[in-house]
Amino acid sequence: MTDAGAWNIWLFWVVLAAIGVFWLLWRVWPTPLGRASQWFERHRGGLISKHASVGGIDWHYLEGGCGEPLVLLHGFNGDAHHFTRTARYLNRHFRIIAPDLPGFGDTHSADTISHRIEDVAQHLLDWLDSQHIDTFYLGGNSMGGYISVAMARLAPERVRALWLLAPGGMHSAPLSPVLQEVAEDRHNPLVVRDHRDFMRLLNYCFVNTPWMPTPLLRLLSQRAASTCEQSLGIFDAMLNDSAPLETLAKDVKTPALIAWGENDQVLDVEGGHLLKAIMPQAELMIMPRIGHLPMIETPKTSAETWLAFAEQSAKKETFSH
Repeated sequence: MTDAGAWNIWLFWVVLAAIGVFWLLWRVWPTPLGRASQWFERHRGGLISKHASVGGIDWHYLEGGCGEPLVLLHGFNGDAHHFTRTARYLNRHFRIIAPDLPGFGDTHSADTISHRIEDVAQHLLDWLDSQHIDTFYLGGNSMGGYISVAMARLAPERVRALWLLAPGGMHSAPLSPVLQEVAEDRHNPLVVRDHRDFMRLLNYCFVNTPWMPTPLLRLLSQRAASTCEQSLGIFDAMLNDSAPLETLAKDVKTPALIAWGENDQVLDVEGGHLLKAIMPQAELMIMPRIGHLPMIETPKTSAETWLAFAEQSAKKETFSH
């Protein structure tokens, strides 16, 4: 056999082995490639991963961009990476700070921490104090929107404007398909027990599900399943121990943009109209053919709408002074 022939055979086996290792990582051991996918999303959004321990909570958060602080809060069973795609369009205008909320992602806390919405709001305000962030813009999706309103109620002088993306906690809203299952004491689609549950939840959350690599999907589903019991406790605290959003939003004067997907199956879009009636200073935008996570499903449109609102809000604030 010639040297060239031996080289070609050796190269063939090297390539075959590399393909085998990649397949093994892709299908069987998703963590490395899933983490790599998250890193890539953070990089594209101009964000870096950070940690800070405050008040018994080891916070993990993403930060990047420049300008005035914009704090972004994810929803139930999510994490800060829910905002990496829309961060691409925001990081030249704001200093983005997106934490994993206690009990989710890579933020860890003692088992004794309260997960009542009002208490989580106070934990966040304490953490922002430790970061020397006094005034800020504040956005949140679903549970994160619920917490955002609670923060604006607790510290109205600190929150310049609210970006509420299908906020949770509206007790007077019609039951969505997801909450109907919860009310009938069937399987709670928001609590993930295995990969099948996770894929089912994605179908509830989107009209057009964005592509995500298989290792990332498996990483996220495994992480959610590993904290299933804790998630049930957090959901119970949110549903039964926390003040309704109607109560928290009452008398909140902070300028607010309410954005809701027209085809949201997790929280009924009627909640947007009900919240607008409680917060007459707010603007309501119903997004056609969009589900529960507009900042992921339509990141550019979501960002542009918020930028226009924030600019308008800042002008009104300047004029009033």
